[in-house]
Amino acid sequence: MPLERISRRIAAFLTIVVFLIVGLIAGERLFFTYGNSPTAVRGELDLREWDWDRKGHLPLNGEWEFYWNEFRHPDDLAAERFGAPGYASLPGSWNGTTKDGKMLTGEGYATYRLKISLSDHERVLALRLPPIYTSYKLWVNGKEIASAGTASKSEPESKPHFSTQLAVAHTHTNELVLVLQVSNYSHEKGGIRQPIEFGLFESVARAKQLSVGFDTLLIGCLLIMGLYHLGLFVVRTKELAMLYFGLFCLVFCLRMALIGEMVVTQAFPRFDWTLALILEYVTADVSMPLFVLFFASMYPRESSRKITAYFCAVTLAYAVAIPLLPTMLITKWLIVLQLIVGAGVCYILCIIVLAFLRKREGGGLLLLASLIFAATLVNDMLYAHELIQTTDKMSAFGLLIFIFSQSVLLSVKLSRGYGSEEKLSAALTQLNSGLHDKIKERTADLEQANLELQRKNDELSRMEKSRSRLLSNISHDLGTPLTTIQCYLEAVLDGIVDTEEQKERYLRLIHSKVISMDRLIEDLFQLSQLEARQVTFKKQLMRTDRLIELLFSRYELDTRNAGIHYSLTFRTGGDDQTREFSAVDVDLERLHQVFSNLIFNAIKFTPEGGSIQVEMVDDGEQLLCQVSDTGGGINEQDLPYVFDRFYTSNRSRNSAAGGKGLGLSISREIIEYHEGRIWVERTEPGRGTMFCFTIPVAILPKKA
Repeated sequence: MPLERISRRIAAFLTIVVFLIVGLIAGERLFFTYGNSPTAVRGELDLREWDWDRKGHLPLNGEWEFYWNEFRHPDDLAAERFGAPGYASLPGSWNGTTKDGKMLTGEGYATYRLKISLSDHERVLALRLPPIYTSYKLWVNGKEIASAGTASKSEPESKPHFSTQLAVAHTHTNELVLVLQVSNYSHEKGGIRQPIEFGLFESVARAKQLSVGFDTLLIGCLLIMGLYHLGLFVVRTKELAMLYFGLFCLVFCLRMALIGEMVVTQAFPRFDWTLALILEYVTADVSMPLFVLFFASMYPRESSRKITAYFCAVTLAYAVAIPLLPTMLITKWLIVLQLIVGAGVCYILCIIVLAFLRKREGGGLLLLASLIFAATLVNDMLYAHELIQTTDKMSAFGLLIFIFSQSVLLSVKLSRGYGSEEKLSAALTQLNSGLHDKIKERTADLEQANLELQRKNDELSRMEKSRSRLLSNISHDLGTPLTTIQCYLEAVLDGIVDTEEQKERYLRLIHSKVISMDRLIEDLFQLSQLEARQVTFKKQLMRTDRLIELLFSRYELDTRNAGIHYSLTFRTGGDDQTREFSAVDVDLERLHQVFSNLIFNAIKFTPEGGSIQVEMVDDGEQLLCQVSDTGGGINEQDLPYVFDRFYTSNRSRNSAAGGKGLGLSISREIIEYHEGRIWVERTEPGRGTMFCFTIPVAILPKKA
């Protein structure tokens, strides 16, 4: 229980941390906080004092000249035929704007105009255009630079299209005049609902690239999580919650591709606008019953089957009706979709609150993530009615938080499953080792345990495959000495060995084989612990010259007895040869183990009269140790495998030395634990080999 509580608290803490990180990264994109940037006043924007190098770009917010039901060409401006303008505040649709005492609806067409005063400069400027409802054409100083769809005064000639664009505005004057014709006959909202950004091309292009990259990241996360949960459902078809959540992620992934930077229209420029709008509304509608079904499957006792069924029926009926309606009617009836989403959110919160109060597994974490997701959905609804100016895709960020919390819960669930599996395995072993009468008494318990083991079969299969591969690697190395020991013992037992001297000789041979097997098992166990990072290293700070002297001196007697010349050189690298030696944070005994493997390998393959040279270079950033010999060398085809466990090719050094192929693997793990690396620098058959390894120097705190 204490471990479970700790895991739940860690999961909740990690979710909060991720939420804060995402909020910090995406805060500027979400809330359009551009600082104290100037705004347009009565159709004019003064940017002569704007610091382009430091601030880069800004939104063209404020009062634009607005000509309702008029398409004015830039040539009209030169002839001063614009007449008395009205003014519209951007960003914002023209819905509700008063013109000649009447409130404007979304249908119609208009011309926007803005004069921008600039200082003298020859730098390239650009405009980042959001989706404009629902078609437009843009001129800068009389030159057309961007358009989307077909803007027209009549509905039959107008063609809606949504896309985000980056348009270059070349200027050689101190004034830019933007003229924007917009028409809308297909959407309930008309006009410019998001800021148009303006600034240096590099800054605006970077902002667009970051936006597209972040949208792609969100789409990728949703796609991966959706496919992952569907894969879990395929493996365990009883887990309906995985199916519903996987489908929910895929549906929301499609919705994300249709909003924001509109990745779909970026990839397919001719993608039908009506189809995109229908898919946007259908995905928003269909995602809610999938989300409700996910929570109902997670907490069946806290949910109601009738409410779930009624809710799913209503949402599916609305989803069927959407493609049959004209787009203008679909967007006008947005409140119906929002009521459906609001009802679903309320129902889900009721389920999760009950689960939290009843202390169900993961209730607290899911409640926190659900509240965040619900808040982002409310933001999207308020944005759709232009009550706030944020973004229409904040729910994607809330969903990202929710997905992370779900992955944390899944990890906790799997870890608990492994714990239960270990307990069941231990219980089964104890039962199998008992007497027959105890087995009969516990038949019922074993049957229950077997049912639990069947549910864990998928997880056990992976572990079984790993174990089988491990056993197959060492079976030959253990089988050969065991066969030899068996033959020696049978010879003693059958009386073939009849003298005490022969018996002693056979017993010594058996003893040596047992010691060899014990070393193999010990090396294998040590390597497994090193790979799993379960070994405690006793590190200490040492100067590099002192360390290499200690490593070198231990093997002077062995090399002298082998008749091999053994030498050491060490120096500091870099331009400053007078620099003191650095310090390294190392486990001395573990490095002795590495050095022992390298030196004894060199001794085995170096003939009498040869030489082994050890060189250490301290360049201030890392310690480089080189161990070279004049032995037989390593064949080129064996080089890629010398550090692999159990690699004992007949052509390799391991085979010739009678080794088991573990020494260099252990050495590599020890060096990598010290954040270094080990490799073969050079080798040539008959002319020797050089092994190298590095260890980074320790960063010592500066003295005050």
